[in-house]
Amino acid sequence: MRTATHQRLKNIVRSKEFCHTINYVIIAFAIVVGIETFHLGESLSQFFNNLEYLFIAIFTLEILLRILAEDHPVDFFNLFKTRKVVVEGRKKTEFELTEHGFWNYFDFTLIVLSVIGMFSTVFIFPGFFQVGRLFRIFRILRLLEISDHLKEVEKRIASVVPTVFSFAVLLMILTYIYAIIGMFMFDKRTFESCDFSSIQSSFITLFQVMTLDNWSDVMKDLAANVSTFPRVFIQMYFISFVILTAVIAFNVFIAVMTSHVQEELEKDIEKKFSDEEAIAQGNQLSSSVQEMVAEIRNLKLEVAELRKKMQP
Repeated sequence: MRTATHQRLKNIVRSKEFCHTINYVIIAFAIVVGIETFHLGESLSQFFNNLEYLFIAIFTLEILLRILAEDHPVDFFNLFKTRKVVVEGRKKTEFELTEHGFWNYFDFTLIVLSVIGMFSTVFIFPGFFQVGRLFRIFRILRLLEISDHLKEVEKRIASVVPTVFSFAVLLMILTYIYAIIGMFMFDKRTFESCDFSSIQSSFITLFQVMTLDNWSDVMKDLAANVSTFPRVFIQMYFISFVILTAVIAFNVFIAVMTSHVQEELEKDIEKKFSDEEAIAQGNQLSSSVQEMVAEIRNLKLEVAELRKKMQP
């Protein structure tokens, strides 16, 4: 229900002053967390713990004000927005993740964890406060919303997440196949430079090889200590894995990422030019309207003069 008080609250929450104030509080919180990493005395530690409670109170008040500023409090938790589209003559509903809803859930989750941690500190388990603090440090990510340039970087990163996920799945599949092969080739043994005794250990060893961290030493160690397979088979096992993951896969990944970013930039440029053309057309239309208004005014003046001349 909209009232004058609710409208004033909405104006306050959506004002630049309110956003800047919260950003300054987040920066101060980040500085305090950094200072707490130093070895402090008991009195200073207590002082910074009290500051933690103050920050929790400020952030909790912010969340409450933002929830109350919505037309309906439930709107604060709307993560998706729907839109009607026509595909092949049929109307369909598409769901689109909203940036506003994502950050609302992000802030609300951190506040809930912080409040739980605070009450656990006082009543139940003091160690939970440290866990809550670890989650609250992620609130610094809200500083990405300070400038438009940071928002653009954030959108670019979000747009490549599906590509990164697909690439991670590809590497996971390749590593899983090579881990199974390695466990059978090396009899599930543990060596000086690597460990193929289990699937988890094999993954860690192959990740080390993938990052080219002393991979040749691992290959030489296994070639010297494994007699069930010829030396050339062991060498081809590691060389093929390095070529497929560290060389081919990563180069393909870079090429796909570059192509994706280029396509996004081209879309932005096209959109910018279309917006500029629309603005130019609007300016031309407004200038034409102004000329018509001026002509109408001149006609009115001429008609008024004619009326005066026609009067006896």
